[in-house]
Amino acid sequence: MDNHLIGEQITRYRKALNMTQEELGKAAGVSTQAVSRWENGGAPDVALLPAIADKLGVTIDALFGREGGEKIDIHDTVARWLAGMPMKDRFDQFCRLSWTVAKAMLAGRGVFPDMGYMEKCELKDEESGDCVLATSMVWLDGGIMLNLHSDEMSFATVWPTPEAGYEAFFAPGDDYRRLFAVLARPGCLETLEYLHSRTYRMYVPGTIAKAVETPVEEVVAILNELSELRVLRKTDLQLEDGMTQAYGIFSGGELVPFLYLARCMMQYGQYLVRINMEGGSQRPLLEGSRWNDKKETKDENK
Repeated sequence: MDNHLIGEQITRYRKALNMTQEELGKAAGVSTQAVSRWENGGAPDVALLPAIADKLGVTIDALFGREGGEKIDIHDTVARWLAGMPMKDRFDQFCRLSWTVAKAMLAGRGVFPDMGYMEKCELKDEESGDCVLATSMVWLDGGIMLNLHSDEMSFATVWPTPEAGYEAFFAPGDDYRRLFAVLARPGCLETLEYLHSRTYRMYVPGTIAKAVETPVEEVVAILNELSELRVLRKTDLQLEDGMTQAYGIFSGGELVPFLYLARCMMQYGQYLVRINMEGGSQRPLLEGSRWNDKKETKDENK
């Protein structure tokens, strides 16, 4: 077995993915020092080759420098990789994979810092002294990635640019204005947090009002507005003394990403990593918006 060739191949594929020695070592169950030894003339144990090849996204033949090995179906490989993990670990491992993908998208361009997963999810802003989320933004021609990668807390979002532009799939502006107006009302966020902190069921306004310490008439107005916007579900209940309404969440999965992304928006410019390439910073985010159309019309009329 040509130890030098295998070490060179591991180095080549690892660097092409902007992957650290530590990240590869964790995937193979060895130390960073062990990976360093491989890349400097040593060789991994044969039993480790499948894990190394899977992490690098290549065949075992490729580690030996052989061409024509069986081509890997990356979708099938990732599916089998996730299926082999306990369910409780799958989301975390998916986020770690997205971190590798973010770096791989910029492979060979030397713009992405060589860093692994962070320990903490927040950083202190030197100017304000506030704690901000240590997010990473990658904005290329094909879309946007906004991710946070730490052992403490992480998330991954990928937003490919639709052919018709992002704005083509927004809700009507008046719907957003109604939503943000009701969210601004005292007791609204508390109401949503209360409903999302309970086992899924329907609640009458009095129960919610008491929990969030808001007058019941205010809570009723908030609940009715949210149900009209289809944020909440509303149903009629027959009680001994007449009819009443009860409210509950539909699924609840949207609130957490919504609040996280809102926090990211309120710390604009504070990123652990921010990459704008291929003219990304020179092009508008909403290229197909009505404002672009108005500008084009004005230019044509000059």
